[in-house]
Amino acid sequence: MEIIMLNIGLTSRTLSGTSVSEAADIMQRAGFRTTELCFTHSDLDGWKYNGIGDLSGITSGKVRTACGEFRSRGIEVVSLGMFTDLRNPDRDARKKHIDYAKRYIDFAAESDVRFIATECGFTEGKRGISADTYESDYLNLKESLREICLEAQKVGVQLTLEGSVFDIIPSPRRQKTLIEELEADCGVRLSALLDPGSFIHASDEEGMFYYLKHDIGYLHGCDRMLSAANTTPLGDGSTDWVRFMICYIKYTDRKPFILDGCTRENFAEVKNRAEDYYDKAFHTLLTRIM
Repeated sequence: MEIIMLNIGLTSRTLSGTSVSEAADIMQRAGFRTTELCFTHSDLDGWKYNGIGDLSGITSGKVRTACGEFRSRGIEVVSLGMFTDLRNPDRDARKKHIDYAKRYIDFAAESDVRFIATECGFTEGKRGISADTYESDYLNLKESLREICLEAQKVGVQLTLEGSVFDIIPSPRRQKTLIEELEADCGVRLSALLDPGSFIHASDEEGMFYYLKHDIGYLHGCDRMLSAANTTPLGDGSTDWVRFMICYIKYTDRKPFILDGCTRENFAEVKNRAEDYYDKAFHTLLTRIM
């Protein structure tokens, strides 16, 4: 009988500052099966959240070598975690972010990595939706995504977007609409990176999957309190994780579930929590069909 297990991973930026091989060793010993590779390591350093990192020291060869370190230990590199700003209101600045994303596409294609991941982006110190700029921000984001997705699909890479209640794509329904619009307008396929910590203010667990179940590339395991802006480790927020895992098993089982929002000190504990929630959800579903 096949043993059913959560396809669990850890974003590599949890281990920022280590070498790639050290990070891969740590993940292997902890039993992780997948990762989202971010350029935050001592020998692969050039990441900047919501901005443009310095890629001058990063080559396709270095990225291939880094991916090889994980793969040689049985860890799938699901994605390159970029997370830049694609709705910047300044046209010239936005073009630089698009060009930055295209570098990531090249890295992913040459290392046989399926996804590059991003959020929508925001203005530092002013994160959140403004009625005055909502429509223009959305159009800017959509145009950036169109150009990047067109470039990505030429080489077999997909862009995956993490929406957030604090950004211009604040709900699963809005993200589904965006995906449908891009596909209808220009035939490009945008994937969803589902993080319940980013949507728990706007949707219950079932609603996230109702809208996005056919579009999910992979998932983040992160959490957030309904009363808070900052994320928490899985299990410390307002997400009902058994309900979430029931939906995960029903609609996206085996998709990579990559922990985010934890630290070097607690990732093992958080991994155990996630696997325990998965097991409870699995047995709940079994009792329903027996």
